[in-house]
Amino acid sequence: MDNNLTSPKTVKAIMRQYSISPLKRFGQDFLIDGNIADKIAVAAVTEGCIALEIGPGLGALTERLVKRARRVTAYEIDAGLVRVLGDMFKDTDNLTVIHKDFLKADLSKDIKDISGCGIYVAANLPYYITTECLMKLVESDLNIRKITVMVQKEFAQKVCAAAGSGQYGAISAIMNYFSSPEILFSVPPSCFYPSPKVFSSVLALNMRDIGRDMKKEYLTVVKSLFAMRRKTVKSNLRQAFKLSMQEAETILQKSNIDPNARAETLSVTDFINLSGNLKNQ
Repeated sequence: MDNNLTSPKTVKAIMRQYSISPLKRFGQDFLIDGNIADKIAVAAVTEGCIALEIGPGLGALTERLVKRARRVTAYEIDAGLVRVLGDMFKDTDNLTVIHKDFLKADLSKDIKDISGCGIYVAANLPYYITTECLMKLVESDLNIRKITVMVQKEFAQKVCAAAGSGQYGAISAIMNYFSSPEILFSVPPSCFYPSPKVFSSVLALNMRDIGRDMKKEYLTVVKSLFAMRRKTVKSNLRQAFKLSMQEAETILQKSNIDPNARAETLSVTDFINLSGNLKNQ
């Protein structure tokens, strides 16, 4: 199966044939560069693995994933695109397209790791739900080994930012705990139809093996301390965990954290120490 789905001519022909067009409300920008699609597929999945794709669109990346993965499950919210995918991949036995909002999906019910090698995620994510999609993945019970996603360039830089830098935020602290993030390469607007107004980057997240309880504790602490960025960590800690002044100061002292510091200056190690000391208080 080879429909040359990264050809601008093919993309426009498909849209005419099915009477569809890119929908802004779903953040649809279709990849029209075959070399970029090839590089993402190679980076995203290992031969014979179980793959999860979010928002396959017209299938430019999908047609490459099904050639490498043992099984591909793809979530597509747009009914028109589900119809296109059904026709384009009607003879592809290792692909399941689920017509559903990924953010509302029960991943553990829909995706089974039948190979025992873990789940590998690949996606060209709509910019407006990038954070929500990544959070759903890291908070899921799936054995996710790697996430490779196309995101807005500034978002990728934020994920990889170091504590204390201007771009560092809650998503930085979370993703650097759950994974080892790496920006693989940038992608210009000309590689999409229609062309977005910003550059994109392909971000790889090599996931760490973290227990469910540890996940929950760490996320609670990070979200709580970043809840009101202008307040000190002591103030946010007290409010979030109903602590007295003395209790908050004692926990921060044990964690070697300045009570007057703000969340954006705390490293992943700081958040880990704080999570442990809160649990053992």
